[in-house]
Amino acid sequence: MQVTSTVGVLVCSGLMSFAVVSASAADESVRTGQSAVQTSTVKLIAGVTLTEQFTDNVFLTSNDRRSDFVTTFAPWASLSMESGDFKLDLEASAEIGRYSSNSSENYEDFALGAEARYRLREGLFAFGGLDYAWDHEERNSPDDVNGLEPTDLREASGFFGIGGTFDERSFRLGVNLRDINFDDTPAAGGAIINNDDRDRLQTEIGGRLGVRRTANGEVFVQGIYNQREYDSAMDDLGFQRDSQGIQAAIGYTGRMGDLTGEVLVGALSQSYDDARFETVTTPVIGADLTWRASPNTRVTGEIERTIEETTLSGASSYISTTAGARIRHRVAQNMSIASYFFLTQNDYQGVGRTDHLTETGVGLRYYINPKVYVDADYAFRQRLSDVAGAEFDEHRIYLGVGAELQPRYQERANSSASASSTETYVGVQIGDSALQTKLDGPRGGGGNLTANFGDRGFVGGVFAGYRANFGQLVLGVEAEIETGDAEWTHVGNRNYSVKAGDSYGLSGIAGFRTKGGNLLYGRFGVTAAEFESQYQQGGNQAAVNDREIGFNVGLGAEFPLGGGLSGRMEYQIRAFEDYEIGAPLGGGDDDNFANVEGVARFGLLYVFGAEDKVDVAPVDFSGFYAGGQLGHGTLQSENSGPRPNAAAPAFTLFTTRSGQGFTAGVLGGYGHQFGSFYIGGEAELELSSAGWNIERDPVGRIYSVEKLGTVGATLRAGYVVNESVLIYGRAGLVRSKFNTNYQFSGNLVDQDDYLTGVRIGGGVELSVSQQTHLRLDYTHTNYDAHQVDYGVGVDQFDTSENLFRVGLSYQF
Repeated sequence: MQVTSTVGVLVCSGLMSFAVVSASAADESVRTGQSAVQTSTVKLIAGVTLTEQFTDNVFLTSNDRRSDFVTTFAPWASLSMESGDFKLDLEASAEIGRYSSNSSENYEDFALGAEARYRLREGLFAFGGLDYAWDHEERNSPDDVNGLEPTDLREASGFFGIGGTFDERSFRLGVNLRDINFDDTPAAGGAIINNDDRDRLQTEIGGRLGVRRTANGEVFVQGIYNQREYDSAMDDLGFQRDSQGIQAAIGYTGRMGDLTGEVLVGALSQSYDDARFETVTTPVIGADLTWRASPNTRVTGEIERTIEETTLSGASSYISTTAGARIRHRVAQNMSIASYFFLTQNDYQGVGRTDHLTETGVGLRYYINPKVYVDADYAFRQRLSDVAGAEFDEHRIYLGVGAELQPRYQERANSSASASSTETYVGVQIGDSALQTKLDGPRGGGGNLTANFGDRGFVGGVFAGYRANFGQLVLGVEAEIETGDAEWTHVGNRNYSVKAGDSYGLSGIAGFRTKGGNLLYGRFGVTAAEFESQYQQGGNQAAVNDREIGFNVGLGAEFPLGGGLSGRMEYQIRAFEDYEIGAPLGGGDDDNFANVEGVARFGLLYVFGAEDKVDVAPVDFSGFYAGGQLGHGTLQSENSGPRPNAAAPAFTLFTTRSGQGFTAGVLGGYGHQFGSFYIGGEAELELSSAGWNIERDPVGRIYSVEKLGTVGATLRAGYVVNESVLIYGRAGLVRSKFNTNYQFSGNLVDQDDYLTGVRIGGGVELSVSQQTHLRLDYTHTNYDAHQVDYGVGVDQFDTSENLFRVGLSYQF
């Protein structure tokens, strides 16, 4: 750390000296009256950050998690030069990471870039650029995750083209080249992972043409042809991966009401030289939008779909679809907060694998002076997959300090961040917990079992907190004590179980208070929970009763009820450190248990000394409405079936499988409000990825259950509080499609079932405006049982689902 810090000081000193020389030369030119100064500018900006990070999952694994501290040093500089019709931008950056315990993960990343633009004549310009990067591949890559160290890669890219306008319509034509080279990586046992078959050159030729001007923008069409050529004619598994593809789209760029940016729709297609790979064709939708919610608040949204490369065995590629948003709010000239949420689906073509990756985080930046700042950030990543053992959760905490050459603001009196008020509060809460345990362990005959178990149970507790209000921004800290009784069991030739007990938590709270006094907030923190685990095989028994440390991330809403009282609803995801159990069984027969919880809670809190001084515009919830919603939930299946065993007496399995997943859908309905009471009906349609899987490798059972989609109708009844918040309960019927895939003893079953479920739950609906409403909704659904006949036996499944959703609706 001392070496990198010294280097950083030298780099910064050099950049500052260069900036002073440049500025002095410009001043001298002005004094001497040189004409070039009047048309030429040189601007240098640079900075450096030093950050200490903590990650609870270095290798991004489902089991056998490893935590560590990481020190990163990141200098950067950008030089812009403009003279007449010519402009040149140069950039350089580096990031050097050092792990405290896992030094094999250390990395050094560097990047250089140059971009030029030249005005040929009025309405016509030429552009081009070059970039080169020394980078490393993250551990979440399915192509190479088993190396003893991260895979290093070098990427060189260049682009050039022309653009401009004619007849007030824009056009752009260009070529982009990208050459990627992966280094070989050492693996366990002295082996080397050959990555030469991943090296490739990607070429894109495309253009965009404006076809119609509007008052606030332009309609355009665009087309792109790409060619992807690998250095090796065949990869290590015998597949030819060269391909050619096209993209065609129509879109709009400009202003759309309060939004600026662009949207497009079209199609993507990629064909492959290998006859075993089918042509991949998919519709595409894209968006890059910015909304200025207020002078100090900016919201950006993105949607993107691409066809990406992979060397996963049997897969030609994967279709990557990403949607997300970023929010940045400037509290004062020296303080800002930013948050983001992104959801990505990677659908692998030619193989049965689909991954869903969610990323969310929040960061606070505080400037000590106009050039020096302190950062405090939190980030959470979760991958859910229909491949056993491919899932992971990761929490990261960042604390850093940075400096920049250019001041970010001009210091003025009374313009620094300060709390307008503070609050102390206490509360009680009850809820529902879905406990999931990811098991990984050896089995007889040199095999291995990877499986998910779990069930649901009650939680309840008390909490207390302190928070400060910075205008509409709320920052605070909260402590809680909670008890729970979620428990699952596995009864078979081995009997084992996990039961959750009491827990203690400490969290940071960051939220935004609406004009009506409602608080929308995010939570991140630490939870210490007790887990009682039992394990029995034959006459041998083992038990672990210990408190495990985990991290939590959550989303919630709080709404005033009057008299200092407020209601609350929130949802949390908790991931705990894993542990081993089974040592008394002998023969290195330990299993690894990793526990994850999804917890929905409803609470009531009291704020000491609160004044009811918020004027709320009454909202009428009557009428028709429609909207969309995004959810996260847990699927549980009570699984039973015969298990013949050649090496031991036959038995019947009884256990509960469990897995997580995401949902996205649309809703519509009608409601009527009479006084403070509300009743209505609602229909919904959603797609889902919730499911679980089990894999007994290399021989044994491989099977899974996944919910693919739902249609349903429910009744909602509720009560309006604070004249703008609807607290409701719901009950109804849904019809869902489930897919069960079962492989055993040479038999393969791929079965779809349409199951009816009874859905009950409740939530809160908040008024964002008179016609736009935000809701937090939690439901539990019990489905009809179904069974699978796999030729030599029949397995029974009785499935239920816990589902939390965030929705946005418009009332007509």
